[in-house]
Amino acid sequence: MENDTTMDSQTLDTLARTVSTSMTRRSALRGLFAASLASVAGGSLLLSEEASAKRRKKGKKGGKGGGTQTPTGQGQAPGTRCQTSSQCQSTYICAVPVNGSNSDLYCSGGQGAICGAPNEDGDDTFPFCAVGHRCTPTGNTYTCQFVPDED
Repeated sequence: MENDTTMDSQTLDTLARTVSTSMTRRSALRGLFAASLASVAGGSLLLSEEASAKRRKKGKKGGKGGGTQTPTGQGQAPGTRCQTSSQCQSTYICAVPVNGSNSDLYCSGGQGAICGAPNEDGDDTFPFCAVGHRCTPTGNTYTCQFVPDED
């Protein structure tokens, strides 16, 4: 046991001598400054990551399905990514929206779903109907109506 203590003190003395002889005061101050700067930068990075994580956590208030849900919990809101129609609010189906790419599935308007009125250019607006449906005026609102394939 005594040998271990003697060995540790000899190693510590040798290390202290090496550091003191090879390092000037100026280089020691530079090292101290660099270490403190790295510490501050690392601390701010951690705070940034923590804030980002809090924002992400705050945004997820739905159930286990993830994504946006209505306050009543009746399914994901229109425009939310989905995998099956059962994840979407009633009258919305999990499909490619009329303005979407070929494979991106979102909760889109099915038969009778409320959709956004066309803008002055005639383009559909949110919420969008699913491909194969058209946003049509129905009284005071617009709803998605199935459009049969024209052969």
